[in-house]
Amino acid sequence: METFAGLEERDRQVMEFLKAVSSSEALAMINSFRADPEKETVAINDALHRILAEDILSPEDIPPFPRSLVDGFALKVKDIQGAKETAPLFLYVQGEIRIGEAASVQLEDGKCVYLTTGAMIPEGADGVVMQEFVRAAGDAIEVTKTLHRGENICFRGEDIAKGAVILKKGGRLSPFDIGALSGIGRPAVPVYKLPVAGVISTGDEIVPVEEAPPFGKIRDINGHTIANLLKGNGAACTFFGIGKDSVDSIAEKLQLARASDLIILSGGSSKGQRDYMADAITRLGGEILFHGINIKPGKPTIFGKLWGKPVFGLPGHPNSCAMVMMRFVLPLLRKLKGEEGYREKKAAGILSTNIPSTSGIEEYVKVTVREVDRDRYVSPVFSKSSAISSFVGASGYVIVPEGKDGCEKDEKVEVHLFE
Repeated sequence: METFAGLEERDRQVMEFLKAVSSSEALAMINSFRADPEKETVAINDALHRILAEDILSPEDIPPFPRSLVDGFALKVKDIQGAKETAPLFLYVQGEIRIGEAASVQLEDGKCVYLTTGAMIPEGADGVVMQEFVRAAGDAIEVTKTLHRGENICFRGEDIAKGAVILKKGGRLSPFDIGALSGIGRPAVPVYKLPVAGVISTGDEIVPVEEAPPFGKIRDINGHTIANLLKGNGAACTFFGIGKDSVDSIAEKLQLARASDLIILSGGSSKGQRDYMADAITRLGGEILFHGINIKPGKPTIFGKLWGKPVFGLPGHPNSCAMVMMRFVLPLLRKLKGEEGYREKKAAGILSTNIPSTSGIEEYVKVTVREVDRDRYVSPVFSKSSAISSFVGASGYVIVPEGKDGCEKDEKVEVHLFE
């Protein structure tokens, strides 16, 4: 027979389940947070992976003159119509132009000009025959191939036209974007300032990584995992140390992080007697927007506002903490840094074995992905919520929706890839 204490605990768990928000509700609340990132100007060699704060228009045509794409001979296409290996056509060589030289000659009918790759096309030429299709014949050449107009020429403005928007506001700058900026003469670029995240670990059982933990204690894993996930996704981070399991200690750490754009705590966020995060946030004048998401792992997640800044309280178990970071914190970080048009990397694959799940809760299962004979096979990595090692070697994760009792072997699934 079930005891009164057992019934009371069961009722408490039912109430917690009913109060937990769905993942879509949680993301809606997180994404509704207003972000207004500040701008700054940085040198292009410091702009890699930064978020562009303005549209970039080209002030000039690139290339600024028509140029050859190959080593060969500039000519008038009409002069070599019908040329082939067995019936070559002759052209006299009028001169040559090398890369970096201005084309000062005007091409005459029945003649050609030798060019190196990148050299300026002389006036009158409308094609360049590759050197491989030419045979020398004294002061003339034999052309063994017919061309079409414009072949092997990059015309003025063909790469980038003057006035064209070449990079859009909100985009993440790649090495190729920076190459385009250098091509139009932009040594500096307007970007959004990096958001600064304050990171706090909590727990009486946590010691710094450089210490040997006494029996019964463990090293801080979450602080370093969180900080490096943030840094890898474009945030500056300040670690404010380890708070004790008390409202006073956590509130003191939160005060240190007051200037941060985003505050993230990890530790005792379970809905029980030892839950001090929510009390510390509200004591300092903050507001809890939700306390609990109907997901596994990561259910006891807190999200709120403090001093006008977003604040997360993440579960203490490293697996849960890391999964919530990727699923719920990083989308807000991208908003805080001004990034637009982000597309998560995903891949479809075939399950190699069943994935059991509890109906009524959204579950995230880490997986490995391997290619076999052009098919992609997905295998689950089962682990407990405290096992950070399960991320090592994992390719990504599969989402099992709330209303589904797991996934079956050979089922096609979508993998959210770790980047």
